[in-house]
Amino acid sequence: MEFDSVNDFKRNFTRVYHGEVVPALAPFEKKRRDIIRNLTTIGIVAGVLLFLAVTLIPSDDAKIFVAVAIIFLVVIVFGWMQKDFEKNLKKSILPVLLRAFGNLQWTQLPVVQSDEIRLSRIFSRWEYHDSDDNFYGTYKNCSMKISEVELFYYTRDSKGRRQKHTEFKGAIVTIDVGKNFTGHTIVRRRGFLLNDKVYEEVKLEDPEFSKQFFVDSNDQIESRVLLTPAFMERFKWIKNAFGAQHAECSFKNQQIMIALSTYKDLFSLGSLFKPVDDTKQFMTFLNEIVSIYEMIDYLKVTDKTGL
Repeated sequence: MEFDSVNDFKRNFTRVYHGEVVPALAPFEKKRRDIIRNLTTIGIVAGVLLFLAVTLIPSDDAKIFVAVAIIFLVVIVFGWMQKDFEKNLKKSILPVLLRAFGNLQWTQLPVVQSDEIRLSRIFSRWEYHDSDDNFYGTYKNCSMKISEVELFYYTRDSKGRRQKHTEFKGAIVTIDVGKNFTGHTIVRRRGFLLNDKVYEEVKLEDPEFSKQFFVDSNDQIESRVLLTPAFMERFKWIKNAFGAQHAECSFKNQQIMIALSTYKDLFSLGSLFKPVDDTKQFMTFLNEIVSIYEMIDYLKVTDKTGL
């Protein structure tokens, strides 16, 4: 299903959420309560074992070892229960929830490929690419993809031990606009040190935007046409909707790629410590998708970009 407007989309979301999603969540709320009861029992048993370890074991080193082992096991058990619960919830609920999002589809397979990310040249140093939740679909004939991504590389310390370095963690959004950009424009957050220039720096008239972002392009004229005040406002709205610390983007070929840096668990559903029908988590997801749709609306109606 395609929507003619964001308002149509919001109305459809409200209908599907209350009519289909909420009833489908009921069995998971019962399961969540059962898990909490089991975790409470595990916590009580762990507390008793810790007390016995402290009072009965004579050696201080042994006491510490046993206490750490008990706490570690409790954390592992909780982590496994949370992950398993969320996995089963997503598997059952996301296909129902996504009926509210038209033809948006969910997959755990990567939808944004490494080659696409490299071509954007937003990030300069990474070797490996992991993804978690991934979504793909269309809105107003524009294809879009959303991928929860980590980009990272490894180094060796003085003792030869491998150390992981994360270059980026967050969401990457791509929008295929259907027409080629004549050049390549990159918008990156302005660093404390001088940014590495891929092309010639673009001097924009908006001083506030220039303070936050470093822009370079191999087509100065097109870059100024693209980076209008209206685009900048929607760019900031996407950043805020995803709760990102930083936002960067690239215009190349037929694609706009937006990178939203955040270390929070994106698209998370099913916290064991909140009712599964807590509307906040679903409204956050709704606002994230709406922010992308509104960017597409802008791209489709503006004459200045030539799209």
